[in-house]
Amino acid sequence: MIAKKPGLKLLILLALGGVACEGPQPGAAASERPSARSREIARHAVEAYADAAVATLADLVAFETVHQEGTVNAENPEFRALTAYLAAQAEAFGFDFEDHGAVVIIGYGDARQRLGIVAHADVQPADPAKWAASPFSLDAESEPGRLVGRGTEDDKGPLACALWAMKALADRELPLKRRIELIVAYTEESDWEPIREFLATWEPPAINVAFDAEYPVVVAEKGWGQVILTLPEAASPPTGGPALVELTGGAFLSQVPEDATARIDGATDELETALRQAAAGDGEVSFVFERDGTRLSIAAHGVSAHSSTPWAGRNAITHLAALLAPFEWPGTAAAHMVRFIDDLVGTGDNAEKFGDLAYADDFMGPLTLTLATLERGAPGLTAGISFRRPVGRSATAVEASVDAAIAAWKERTGYTDLTYQSVVYDPYTVTDAPQVPVLLDVFRHYTGIEDAQPISIGGGTNARLLPNGVTFGPSMPGEAYTGHSEHEFISRSQFVLNLEMYTAVLAELAGD
Repeated sequence: MIAKKPGLKLLILLALGGVACEGPQPGAAASERPSARSREIARHAVEAYADAAVATLADLVAFETVHQEGTVNAENPEFRALTAYLAAQAEAFGFDFEDHGAVVIIGYGDARQRLGIVAHADVQPADPAKWAASPFSLDAESEPGRLVGRGTEDDKGPLACALWAMKALADRELPLKRRIELIVAYTEESDWEPIREFLATWEPPAINVAFDAEYPVVVAEKGWGQVILTLPEAASPPTGGPALVELTGGAFLSQVPEDATARIDGATDELETALRQAAAGDGEVSFVFERDGTRLSIAAHGVSAHSSTPWAGRNAITHLAALLAPFEWPGTAAAHMVRFIDDLVGTGDNAEKFGDLAYADDFMGPLTLTLATLERGAPGLTAGISFRRPVGRSATAVEASVDAAIAAWKERTGYTDLTYQSVVYDPYTVTDAPQVPVLLDVFRHYTGIEDAQPISIGGGTNARLLPNGVTFGPSMPGEAYTGHSEHEFISRSQFVLNLEMYTAVLAELAGD
């Protein structure tokens, strides 16, 4: 789907607290939403199935549905086992099931009109050493009141709730004016091309709601971009004096890195003392120093977060570079990378130092930038930079800003052997999705947040690939989003509230 720049109509309606909605609206009148019938079915879902939904979440978390390089997700044994599990669940609930490889669909009802509910079953990698229990085993014990595990918030928790919400509607034999189709994607976290290929031959529902981001209702998503750049190693290693020979960190592009390491050969006592003193002044990231003769290792420990919300994390790579930048280093790739990071990235979140790349939109907010990975490889030292951009500039203009900033840095420093590749994608906005007033009313009713309004997010969801695609939860306003972090969880109370709200939404949008 080609993202459209929001016009005056959207901006005025957002300012007034709404979204353009043309034609008859689904569900009951606004003053009655959610209806007594919808509220009763939602209560039934919670009373009958809260524990069952948690059990289903435990089952889903146990499937290690992480993309493996060289293997198509649809052919990965973990994904195939998950498909068999979902098919069995659908049969047990009396739903129909379609397996399209990269996407499976669980359907309920036979009405001509259709309602799409979108979730994904693939998850990001997790470092087991950072978890109290296995990230692929639901942990409800180590942190009372929390359900901890990879996918609990993004996006297996919402998937479990959607399944049991559909079951609650079936229990009550609610007449449907819209068939419900739970669209479960298998490559949302790695490669959207299989989903696009599927949609090229499958007609999607006219109304779609993803359970894959934040409340109240997401009507705009920033455009994703990345820069992958490499600084080759010097032909001859430096001799004499301290040398910065290693600098690595991060796990994947959509995560704020919480770990980074540096190694200095030929370190003196004076250098170590100066570095320790400088490290003591950083109040956001901790540093651990280890000395072995003249070899000094520094490990930086920050806080991981989704790279679409970099302010929620503490970037270990950029803080480590800031620690090292004031010192003179001979010309290694690591030394050059420290200078690049200090000059163009810094420790801020909004590309403040990256040439003229920084800009903002009144509704969608500022462009954010995260240096997410540093990896040593055959070409040299490679940095992975992720950024999220709002409307206001074309993709061509944004790419030109990236090119100009890097070109100016190369000319200024003389490091002309730096190579890079960049991609820039468009933001997404939806101006007339008819389900938005219904979603807002349901959210307001169950949370008591009467002034809830549509929002924009930095992340991207599969909602943007579908007609009238918006996102509804599972993360509450003001709460840190833990998906993609090394401490992913959802509180049990929020999980149950999601089950209740999702059930009410399905009853309102699909019920006759």
